[in-house]
Amino acid sequence: MVAAGVFMIARLYAIFSMSPTAMHVIAYIGGFTSIFAASIALVQKDIKRILAYSTLSQLGYMILALGAGGYTAGMFHLTTHAFFKALLFLGAGSVIHAVHTNDIWQTGGLHKKMPITSITMLIATLAIAGIFPLAGFWSKDEILVTLKESGNMLLYYTAVITAFMTAFYMFRLYIVTFMGTQGHHSEHAHESPLTMTIPLMILAVFAVFAGLVGIPGQEINISKFIFFGEAAKGGEAMDMGVVFTSTIVALSGIALAFIVYFFKLIKAESLKKVSGPIYVLLENKYYIDEIYIFFIKNVFFVVTETVKWFDRNVVDGAVNGVAFLTRWGGDKLRRTTTGSVQTYALVIFSGMIVAIIAFAIYNPEVLKLLGRP
Repeated sequence: MVAAGVFMIARLYAIFSMSPTAMHVIAYIGGFTSIFAASIALVQKDIKRILAYSTLSQLGYMILALGAGGYTAGMFHLTTHAFFKALLFLGAGSVIHAVHTNDIWQTGGLHKKMPITSITMLIATLAIAGIFPLAGFWSKDEILVTLKESGNMLLYYTAVITAFMTAFYMFRLYIVTFMGTQGHHSEHAHESPLTMTIPLMILAVFAVFAGLVGIPGQEINISKFIFFGEAAKGGEAMDMGVVFTSTIVALSGIALAFIVYFFKLIKAESLKKVSGPIYVLLENKYYIDEIYIFFIKNVFFVVTETVKWFDRNVVDGAVNGVAFLTRWGGDKLRRTTTGSVQTYALVIFSGMIVAIIAFAIYNPEVLKLLGRP
């Protein structure tokens, strides 16, 4: 559902690309979304929630690429991301099926008990981290190259920082779940049945090889099939500067995750204490849910109740008032229709007397018409 936003922008790219301002807005929204969601994923403990915020971050990555003019890069990353993120979600489902909890801190040590799930999720984790030569490496580097060539270094460094965060929180998830100390929920864990592990293995193959269709320097690659405007010319060499940067960033994120959660040279609790309110802010997802609830209760409901009152009492009241007056007037006038000629004559005569009196009051000259001096 959320990916539909990427498709919408891509489908309407001819319109968006006509406005540099619109493209900048799209790029900055994508950049903000990518780093915002990634920062939340850093401290979450629900395995599905980590992957959900990771998905939102990666979709921001794609929109960032589209806004920076990287039509091919954005759609290429959408394609590769489909494989390794589907693998991660199905792998998470396999873990939950085995341990009956979503909390990664209540699992641990699952590699020996769930080797297929563990290995396939490791492949997907390496892919989303952008490790060569897996699928995510090729598509993520294309986005970084696009941002570098656009000249907007703010967005470029935003993407680089997001890549570091992605590598860190994904290996945090993997280390705690599969390599950490066995939790009490892991005691009776077992590998999932073939109906669950076969799809994992198939997706793992795509997570490894799907990116090969976008290798730079080839005469025929994905840029010949997915592009906006004119197809890119073949033979472009890889940007080794970007390759070096992205690899170092990914390995740094992975290394930090191992230092904190595997070797425990830095205690996770120490990081939590040092970060203080920042950790609390991230753990509570910037209080977006609370702000949303507050807005709904204190702003939205007040506005809607006001509009409701105005609609029922003013708008409906005016309409119903006109209808009531029309009905009331009709009922009163209906009683004047008696069918009696004598009554009608009396009414006409009475009306004439009233008219003469009125004229006499306001215009005494009328009395001369009656023969009075």
